[in-house]
Amino acid sequence: MTLLKTLEGRFKTEWLNSPLTLPYYMTFNEVGQLVDKLAKKHREQKDKGTLSQKGLDEAMREFVTKEIVPQLARARGKLETSTENVDAKRQALTIPKPDKSDVAGALLRQELRTYLRGLSLGQRAALLLQNPDPATIAAVFEAPNHLSGIDDKLRTELEAAIVAASHPQKLAQIQDERDCIQIAQIAINHAVDEIRKATGYEGSNLAFDQFMAKASAPIEAEFAKKGQPAARTVEDMVAVYRAMPKSDQSAFINKYFDGDLEPAEPKAA
Repeated sequence: MTLLKTLEGRFKTEWLNSPLTLPYYMTFNEVGQLVDKLAKKHREQKDKGTLSQKGLDEAMREFVTKEIVPQLARARGKLETSTENVDAKRQALTIPKPDKSDVAGALLRQELRTYLRGLSLGQRAALLLQNPDPATIAAVFEAPNHLSGIDDKLRTELEAAIVAASHPQKLAQIQDERDCIQIAQIAINHAVDEIRKATGYEGSNLAFDQFMAKASAPIEAEFAKKGQPAARTVEDMVAVYRAMPKSDQSAFINKYFDGDLEPAEPKAA
């Protein structure tokens, strides 16, 4: 079994049925198509028997620059944007801040911090990590660590535990997205390795890095200038993808990642 087949098997069925995670599978699928396209071209050029090794390398470098690297760079750029978006989702899951206008509540939280400072480290950790009440949580997180007697490690553990208890479904979705991104990123790294082999750069990492940087520069500039290319909404794109015949889905994926699909028409209010 090839690496890409193994990776494909890691996509869970529910991920393929979710508009949140299906786009990552589509990215993975596109990368797989690029790897196949690269291998096919290399076989064709080699089977001709008319090119020296140097000529074969040069022909493949020209082909890769035009036909492989641009799409691969776009896929990588979309994944990087998705990673930033997923990280932002996770950072948005925070502990609610207390009402500053509640004087009685503020006094209570001050007393709670004094109480916490009087405990031993073990007692303090046990109290905070074993179902603490909302007032104690608010007391800890509205003030610097030293006022409650905690350290950064305990604060991080406490925040993670509270967020996990408060937002289990959202955290699960975030983890699903991160898992999908990781699989797609492994596929992209594999594609880069295959490009290295097909273009004769196996013995020179520096030269290959320079080649890839030059080949992908126009796409990176495109992302830097415009950000993520416009596309249909995820829900609209998934609906179209599912409705079309399987024979047309590959072409649809290619158009999507080339930025050739028009944004969805806005619906009347």
